[in-house]
Amino acid sequence: MQVIAFISGKGGVGKTTLAVNVAVALALRNKRVLLIDLDPQNVQRLHLGMNPEEIAGLTREGISHSSIFDSPFGIQFIPFGRITDSELEDFETELKKYPSWVSDGIDSLNAGSFDFVILDTPPGPTAYLQQALVAANRALVVVLADAASYATIPKITSLVEQYTADRADFFGFNILINQMPVHNKLSHQVRSSLYAGFPNQMVPVAVHKDPRVSQALGFERPVLQYEPGCQASLDIQSVADWLLDSIEQ
Repeated sequence: MQVIAFISGKGGVGKTTLAVNVAVALALRNKRVLLIDLDPQNVQRLHLGMNPEEIAGLTREGISHSSIFDSPFGIQFIPFGRITDSELEDFETELKKYPSWVSDGIDSLNAGSFDFVILDTPPGPTAYLQQALVAANRALVVVLADAASYATIPKITSLVEQYTADRADFFGFNILINQMPVHNKLSHQVRSSLYAGFPNQMVPVAVHKDPRVSQALGFERPVLQYEPGCQASLDIQSVADWLLDSIEQ
């Protein structure tokens, strides 16, 4: 079982969308995938057609087989859940006390139940990031090809190193560019700088900016199901293939 954490140094990079769609792409390759939402925004469920009135999730039921929901898209998931501000504060206090809470929860699942567990996290240095990195075998740092994302990379990668130090079962981080414009000189310059600065960490495909991605969310579907032939869907399929190849290597 491989645990993959989707992380970012800033918001608005489309990390949740990528986490959901990469999970679906892996399922299309006959992999058993569990998606866990570690983001208090509780948005992941909107990509998966979950009843918006449902309040269950990670914060109430923890990580167990009884907290797992089925989606119509070939993957299973644990939403973050709807809770009050005071409940959220108590939950985060507990996470800070027990940095291995997520890792222990994943370990409590039958190791043969899933091929992949994908963790979606909020941006920046949070208790959820620490929990995800303590549990993960690999981290994907999602960025935009802009100066703001580029500036966050040293901080987020230093956190990766801090929380995964001395772990033989952590195989490193990779940087994945999302929402790559086709015609934007500055974005292509930033992309070139990323490949020059992090030649061994870059995912060798960028996910292009595509209006079908936001349209898919409006229909509460992953873009891979909404429009499988669009450029973003094809890019995400390539990311899934790269991920499988890199794990085999």
